[in-house]
Amino acid sequence: MDFFPRFLPEDTGIGRPGLEARLHAATNTQPPHDWTDRLTDAGFTVEARRPFEIRLDRTPAGPALSSYAQVCLAKLRSHATEVLDTDDLAALDTLLDETQPHSIVRRADLSVRTSRTTWIARRP
Repeated sequence: MDFFPRFLPEDTGIGRPGLEARLHAATNTQPPHDWTDRLTDAGFTVEARRPFEIRLDRTPAGPALSSYAQVCLAKLRSHATEVLDTDDLAALDTLLDETQPHSIVRRADLSVRTSRTTWIARRP
């Protein structure tokens, strides 16, 4: 997995549009993982590197999607205190509060959007 998945629509109805993009930009400070050198150093020959996108809307994801989004966004929130402005933190706190009408657990517009990269390698 290249980083935490994204779940929210661009405009959540809370705060400014683009909250999740700002959250990811602020907390994803590491370069993408690239296993090519490690595989080569371990004696493998890399045959292919294949990135692929995962997009899953609420229907096939089922009710677990809300829980998954809640856990992931709460984890990101725990790292965002010093890097997001107070308006974004307040909006995110509202989305994470299960008692709020716009809460993640009450939303029907969630989806899972992420990317994965797979390396195919063999030993010579």
